[in-house]
Amino acid sequence: MLELTQIGAQLIFIGIVLFLAGLIQGALIPKVKNSRMALSGHLTAVQCAMALAILGVMWSLVELPALVAKFAAYGCAFGFVFIWLGITVASVTGASKALPIAGAGYSANVTSELTVKIMVRFGSLLSLIACTLLVFGLVPIFLQSL
Repeated sequence: MLELTQIGAQLIFIGIVLFLAGLIQGALIPKVKNSRMALSGHLTAVQCAMALAILGVMWSLVELPALVAKFAAYGCAFGFVFIWLGITVASVTGASKALPIAGAGYSANVTSELTVKIMVRFGSLLSLIACTLLVFGLVPIFLQSL
């Protein structure tokens, strides 16, 4: 049975705030230096937001030790936000080295490039570790369904 937990409610809230940020970013796509990168940021925000909201709804099904569960939940949330922020900074500054496909034809100063690289890589690593932990936390419910 699904129940809404405190962490679940927080994930839903973070997800909806990120969704709203993605919608606002969508409206601002034509106003930034690299509109293709802004579109990537918009899509990242709304997709990650939906994932967080879904995760929040099903959080009571995750079976992990308390500290690991908190790391998994907030690791996903902060990882997704860092990725989105990195892409958004790239869209405004023109940074392209960390995201060469969406950034083709653009460049930025060394500080912007490094900032984007750190944000995107840290967010990617954090969310990858957290989502891997979530898979292990959902194995028991999967095995029960067999």
